[in-house]
Amino acid sequence: MSINQESNLETVKQEKVSQETVTTYMYVGLLPFFAAALGPWVVADYEALLTTFFLFYSSLILLFLAGVLWALALLVPLAWPRRHLPLARVFSLWPLLAYCLPEAYGLVLMAAGFLLLLFWEKCFLSAVYPPWYQLLRHKVTFMVVACHMLAFFNTIR
Repeated sequence: MSINQESNLETVKQEKVSQETVTTYMYVGLLPFFAAALGPWVVADYEALLTTFFLFYSSLILLFLAGVLWALALLVPLAWPRRHLPLARVFSLWPLLAYCLPEAYGLVLMAAGFLLLLFWEKCFLSAVYPPWYQLLRHKVTFMVVACHMLAFFNTIR
């Protein structure tokens, strides 16, 4: 095997490890969403605490994803449209608005934020993200939105 072939094989192995790591982290990141959304069905006495935790964790994750937009605006060597950076600010401030509303409205607003961010990434960043990541983001985002819907129903029942 030539040095070039060995180098290519090593790159493929590293990409596979990276993909597996990212996939694992994303699915593990869903656990607090599931716990806080399903928790009131198990321990009804802690419903208020679990809903507050759910909104807090949801805010952290949306802020993290908005931070990815900031990083991409600074690092991606493509003709980055100026509209991306202001939108990163909007998504960074989105959770603050959710905290200013009653919990039920905040949960709906956060779910909308996750969907809008996914839509934005699909429209404008599909050339930047690898296909496996785009598919993973779709799956995870829809699970997150489903958890928001369950948490919303918990607050209005």
